Amino acid sequence: MEAKRENILMAAMEEFSKYGFHGSRIENIAKRAGIGKGTIYGYFDSKKTLFYEMIKYGIEEYIAGLDGLLAKDESLEEKLYHIYDFHKSYLRKCLDIRQAIMSEKEVLPKELMLDIIEDFKRISHSMERAIEEAIKRGELRKDLDPKIASIIIMGSIGQFYGNKMCPKNEADIEIGDLIDTLLRGLK
Repeated sequence: MEAKRENILMAAMEEFSKYGFHGSRIENIAKRAGIGKGTIYGYFDSKKTLFYEMIKYGIEEYIAGLDGLLAKDESLEEKLYHIYDFHKSYLRKCLDIRQAIMSEKEVLPKELMLDIIEDFKRISHSMERAIEEAIKRGELRKDLDPKIASIIIMGSIGQFYGNKMCPKNEADIEIGDLIDTLLRGLK
């Protein structure tokens, strides 16, 4: 991806995360990106298109990172530590973009919402494959349903970081305790 376009998308993530779709201004995105307002329109024909493309970009980045971690030749426990760290750093990078998506659903085309659902199904399938491999290696019990285990793992990630259940000082919560408790139920 061209660096300038990516820079615009990152600036848009910051702006939309902070102000939502309706409160964001193209000139503020341009200022964040260090470019002129007209340059944005050279890449995106409207604020709505920029919002749409920013969401697609963010999801693609997340999926690529997660797929890379799940493909590593590591135990499921090691993968989970890396996934939790990745998810935390991704949320910091993207700030509250998830909140922006949820609060601005009316400006998103239906096909984008369907694409988002499909993307998260793909993430779930990748996690299922990692769980199947862990079962084959004897890390998890053989009678475990990979689909249910995937839902439990992905749900715990979303709950721990995505839903802001984690306090501002993450040092108060030991991720190892969470992973240990989770894996004990799956072993």
